[in-house]
Amino acid sequence: MGRMKAGKPRRERPVAREQSLTETHEPDMPLRGWPRSHADSELTGPDEDECVVVTVHGVRHYLHATTAQELHASLGKTLVEYNAVCESAGMPGV
Repeated sequence: MGRMKAGKPRRERPVAREQSLTETHEPDMPLRGWPRSHADSELTGPDEDECVVVTVHGVRHYLHATTAQELHASLGKTLVEYNAVCESAGMPGV
C-alpha cells in the first residue's frame, strides 16, 4: 500500500479512542482563498509514511496513494449520480 520509503522504519500510529469531530459540513461563509481553501491535495514530504495529503476545510488528511485513488473513484461515481439527479430536476450539474 502506498509508496515505500527506503530506510524509513514504520512508525506506530496512536489508536483514537473517540473522535469528537467525525463529520464536517460546508462552512456558512466561503473560506478565504476558495476553492483551494475548501479542498486541495499535494504530495507529502519524505518524512511522512503516507504519499498524499488532502486538505478539506482546513483539516489535513494523510493518505496512502491507493486510498487517495479509491477516494478519487468514489467521488467520481458520486458526482455522476449527483449530475443525474440534477439533470432530472432540470438543474445544471457540476
